[in-house]
Amino acid sequence: MLRHGQLLVEYFENEDRAMRDIRKHMAWYLKGFSVAREIRSSLGMVISISQMAQLLSLLEDQPYPQAVGDGPRGRTSHGRAVSLPAGWLDDPDEFANISIDDAISGG
Repeated sequence: MLRHGQLLVEYFENEDRAMRDIRKHMAWYLKGFSVAREIRSSLGMVISISQMAQLLSLLEDQPYPQAVGDGPRGRTSHGRAVSLPAGWLDDPDEFANISIDDAISGG
């Protein structure tokens, strides 16, 4: 987890942006592990790499939760089928000849 956070800081070149991004992954990383509510909550609101490292140091070593770990991660529902507006694919060349000026004109 810490390495992921460090790589995000390097990628975004901005610790604040990286920490906002890593927060969305915390539940996924911690799924199946026994983690105190306060630590779990704090990791979900982490604001710096140093705070993240400090919070992670409070976690106890645990065996990997095989039952949870082997299951699907992220969104598992099939959701709705993709549907396009009527006629959307009728003419695949419709926008093939747009000039750069038209593409960036804003309408």
